Amino acid sequence: MKPTLTDNILVIAYLLMWVLVLVLYQKKNRQLDAGSAIIVTYVAYAFFSILTLNNPITFIDYYDYNHLKLFPFIYLFVMLIIALSPAIVYHNHPAKQIENPNTRVFHMIAIVSIMAALLLLPNILMNLGDGLLKLITDTDAGKDAYQEQLENASDSGGAISNIPAILFNALSELSIFTFFYFLTFKNRNKWLVIGLTVPLVVSVLQPIMVGQRGPVIYTLLTVFLAYMFFKQFLTDGIKRVVRYVGVIGILMTLVPVAAITVSRYSVMRQSTVSDYINWYVGQGNIYFNNYGLDDNGIRYGDRTFNLVKRVISSNASQNYVDRRNTYSNLYVNDDLFTTFVGDFTIDFGPIVAFLIFVAFNAVVLFTTRIRSDSLKIQQALLLYFTMCVCMQGGMTLFSFSDTANLKMFCFAVLYGYLVLHEEILSKFPQQIEIVRPAGLKWPRKKIIIK
Repeated sequence: MKPTLTDNILVIAYLLMWVLVLVLYQKKNRQLDAGSAIIVTYVAYAFFSILTLNNPITFIDYYDYNHLKLFPFIYLFVMLIIALSPAIVYHNHPAKQIENPNTRVFHMIAIVSIMAALLLLPNILMNLGDGLLKLITDTDAGKDAYQEQLENASDSGGAISNIPAILFNALSELSIFTFFYFLTFKNRNKWLVIGLTVPLVVSVLQPIMVGQRGPVIYTLLTVFLAYMFFKQFLTDGIKRVVRYVGVIGILMTLVPVAAITVSRYSVMRQSTVSDYINWYVGQGNIYFNNYGLDDNGIRYGDRTFNLVKRVISSNASQNYVDRRNTYSNLYVNDDLFTTFVGDFTIDFGPIVAFLIFVAFNAVVLFTTRIRSDSLKIQQALLLYFTMCVCMQGGMTLFSFSDTANLKMFCFAVLYGYLVLHEEILSKFPQQIEIVRPAGLKWPRKKIIIK
């Protein structure tokens, strides 16, 4: 498709809307935070959409586009603003400190995450040298590794085969949250903090070994988001260390990711690496505009709530290969990016998806209202989850879909536990006084619990 003047006006107007949101947001906040980070990415995606739309050879190697319309961009913008509303409202009135919940549950999460990562590490290390060397020296290595994974995809999802991997993936976002939460402590457990870097390393190396970039990008975006969310509670020294280590980590990660990208695009006929990157980053807004509101059918929650659907229905797909075959009537499926908003509209239709967004984010807005200068840890957790959805899915798809529904389950269980724990403490407060009774030699200390 050759873009018309109207197409360019629409996509440029969409970009300018996000630029305006960023300007107004920064004028109100006057500091860079997690909300700023998410909005900046939306500006970047819209900019790349312009490049993608006007690339004359994009449609030769990839999927062609239809002419753009106004209403889909309005719908997408409104849905993203609704999803962003908890982050925007919170950062307009940020807390000065995070309350200590007086629970060891985050230590348990840290230990389980570290143990699961350590159990996965030997297999990664055995293949690391050969795998990375091939990625750098063999231009087909990344493509071959990814193709091998695709060939095995049709047999996946039917059984539990690797418990450490399941635990590791289910707790991946929570381990990042826990890592930065621990950094806010004055008397932190340095061994747990150091140990939590192991899941971060594994979450980057594991997908690289099979030629994947998506999980690596999700990890980098989530780490950046978590830092921006927690940085106001961190000391200047900790922030300098995190920035220094983060820059080194990103530079080291870019080498294999770039090698995988070169390997993937080598099968294309005329496009270059820059063409591929433009299309990869900018396609979500365009494909949503074309198909997000009318995809020739819906998937009835088969992607966004796949595990839930498996429990209540025998018609749920076992993996993405099965889903693409089942819903072959759709114009586009999860083989193309339509943003996380598109995942919901294709699963439920635009009306039901809108109601889901409004209902969920209204609940989040109500439960994350700051009534003092302190942010409860369960409020921080809920804000973090909503921002992860916005950050990870603004370019691609809903990252908590399929088996990643387990991540949502872990978030929900942890949130419920923290709320219940607070309720119990409020009804049964414990005050511990250590008293040394006069005239008594033994016991030297007497503990009284009120």
